[in-house]
Amino acid sequence: MIIVSDVGGTNIRFGWAEAIDSALQDVVHLRCGDFENIDDAFLGYKNQIGLADTVDAVSIAVAGPVNNDRVDVTNNHWVFSKSELRQRLNTGRLLVMNDFTAQALAQSDPSAHGNQLLMPGYGQPDAPLLIIGPGTGLGVSALFRTTEGLLPLEGEGGHVSFAPRSDQEIAVMDFLKQQYDYVSAEHIVSGFGLENLYRFITQGDKASNRLSAPEIGALALEKPGACRDAVVMMLNALGGVIANNVLTLGTWAGVVVTGGIVPKLASLIDSSELVLRIRDIGIAKPLTADLPVWLSLDQDAGLRGAKEGLASKLLESRDV
Repeated sequence: MIIVSDVGGTNIRFGWAEAIDSALQDVVHLRCGDFENIDDAFLGYKNQIGLADTVDAVSIAVAGPVNNDRVDVTNNHWVFSKSELRQRLNTGRLLVMNDFTAQALAQSDPSAHGNQLLMPGYGQPDAPLLIIGPGTGLGVSALFRTTEGLLPLEGEGGHVSFAPRSDQEIAVMDFLKQQYDYVSAEHIVSGFGLENLYRFITQGDKASNRLSAPEIGALALEKPGACRDAVVMMLNALGGVIANNVLTLGTWAGVVVTGGIVPKLASLIDSSELVLRIRDIGIAKPLTADLPVWLSLDQDAGLRGAKEGLASKLLESRDV
């Protein structure tokens, strides 16, 4: 029996399967804030589902760097040691990967699993695929096809410095530089990035500045105004971030946009420059003119990817 988990800044998802090639069962979504640490979250899930104490393997996708034994979950209060966690979970095998590594492994066929085509095109099937998306933070990965199987890129692309493409975004940079020593893409394209943009738009109204990202998104869908303007600005910036990653990584197979935010705000994409920012990139414009872009609507893609990671020979060296 295996257990898989997808740990974000806000939510943790669980599922289990009889074997790596079996279907996931009893998928449950929980809030990280309801548990003191990841151990308690696992125990809560096992008790809720009634699973045995001993499992053959556990695979965890984590929002944040996972190269060392000590894992500090980004935008989350959890910190854990891989080696100590394996002992506490009483498992024969523990695999810990970045959450967007798991998202990438879940997109071996970008047209499957209910993905919605946002931008039609003709991708190169043997080229890398970009997987990117804002949630609590901003995740970036790419999926490469090798003779030994699928190889996901493990990086922290959300923390690259933000590159403004309009006078308004330059003004946002100046605004955020007053609060942060370093302004990353994640400071603008993410949940708290959306809050930053809303504070920029309403900086003369202290009361309005207190809205959370979910509240901003809900009001943006409801009516025009500062909330919708903030969402459109974030979608514009996402288009630029996507274009930069496509050019840097050569992901000519296309792009899958995932994460917890864009699917909820998809109806506002046509009001933004997201498509234009990807298609119109100066001298490199021919490179993205026919690039296909999909939107992932599957909230459990990270769990599917975490399970795929257990089957990957290329990730065996990550086992604890």
